[in-house]
Amino acid sequence: MQHSIAIAITVLAATPALADSTIDPAHKHAWGENIGWTNWRDADSSTAGVELSEDAEYLSGYIWGENVGWISLGSGAGPYANLGGANHGVNVLPAGYLDGFAWGENVGWINFGTEPSIGLQGASYDSMEHRFRGYAWGENIGWITLDDATHYVAIQNLCPADLNGSGEVESGDLASLLAEWDLIGGAADLDGSGTVDSGDLAIVLASWGPCPM
Repeated sequence: MQHSIAIAITVLAATPALADSTIDPAHKHAWGENIGWTNWRDADSSTAGVELSEDAEYLSGYIWGENVGWISLGSGAGPYANLGGANHGVNVLPAGYLDGFAWGENVGWINFGTEPSIGLQGASYDSMEHRFRGYAWGENIGWITLDDATHYVAIQNLCPADLNGSGEVESGDLASLLAEWDLIGGAADLDGSGTVDSGDLAIVLASWGPCPM
């Protein structure tokens, strides 16, 4: 019994801890022509869903496909060397393009580093729009599109007060809000009241400074 407990503890210690998924609940699906819809967020109630690292350098966690099961976006410590099965995964390059491989027991390897072969349509992370774009390729399953206009995968925006996408809440965002003051349905309506007003100003001021990654 003690031997079994020791083994269990060792296994748990070797399993990387996963935080809640950083995928936007409203934009969590990607489409594969041969595998159908994949869900990037809801693996194990989002605790094992896909996560973008705090420094936005790599992905971890799992995609779920109703027709294909689990797809792992990272094994080992990221950023990933992708030199073998023990350390593989999807990295985000400085230019935004994705690189590396995901693995699914029922689909094999999926290549996210498609930019060298298909150019601007290569899989990428658009940090301004907080969403993924382009196409990934699986030898056994064909293309997975990340670029549909309606159904796509996005990172949950943790800094909505950054109205100009600069990466921090500052005077430019304040100017944007003031330019829309009293506007009905403006982009600066951060509290969803229907009008840009003092409630939105309070959100900007409370969020002042660098955005969380």
